[in-house]
Amino acid sequence: MIKTLKIFLIFSTVCVLVPSASSGKELTIGVGLPEPFFIEKDESGVFLDIIKEIFRLMPEYEPKFFFMTNKRLVRDINKGWIDAAANVFENSDVKACLSEPVFRYSDVAVTLRKKNFVINKISDLQDKRIATYQGARNILGHEFAEMAKSNPGYQEFPESFVTTNLLVKDRTDVRVGDIFIFLYDINRPLHKGKVSSDQFTLHRLFPDVYTHMAFRDEKICEKFNRALGEIKANGAFEAVYEKYKRYLKGTGQAVTTDK
Repeated sequence: MIKTLKIFLIFSTVCVLVPSASSGKELTIGVGLPEPFFIEKDESGVFLDIIKEIFRLMPEYEPKFFFMTNKRLVRDINKGWIDAAANVFENSDVKACLSEPVFRYSDVAVTLRKKNFVINKISDLQDKRIATYQGARNILGHEFAEMAKSNPGYQEFPESFVTTNLLVKDRTDVRVGDIFIFLYDINRPLHKGKVSSDQFTLHRLFPDVYTHMAFRDEKICEKFNRALGEIKANGAFEAVYEKYKRYLKGTGQAVTTDK
């Protein structure tokens, strides 16, 4: 009996002295798919690293990431299947607390240079085949939405590399989406060494777009906003973007622009 008690006391002491691997409350977060913003294989990427930087200042929570399409992000948080969602657009039909703007996109129209398209305004897209990301017509303004509505050649895809491949293979006239993602796509193994950025023209038609985190718990949302303000103030926010500039190396950043 005494021996058993000693073993129990030793075991209890070890349990107290050795902390658990995660002391924070698990927070399930749905995140998007487009690389290099979200990279599933090693849970990295520009936007994912920004989230991690913010949660370093919120150690009471342990984020657990689930990768999914934009449509599923909204559905899952609305149904209560996840605690938070990353990369949520302001006009999304999400029933949750939206954070301050967090994630930055620089959308451009991209065409094959050899086509010599003149695209200086959104109306110039009307007669073109367009491949863009899921939900673009609800994000890029009223004029773009009207163009998309009346353009039979307009298509949206949940995966960015599909739109890039369509343009590279000349199966669409215009790819609309983030320039960072486009340059990353043409540097993937499928195109690396075969495609150069100087084969394309950028048409800068859109202002930068920002997306948000969405939280079911408003208190967590408020804490997140405070932590976001801190990493912007101390330089950690922009440092993440600088870190990922390596994805642009070797792709020939000096893409021809018509403006």
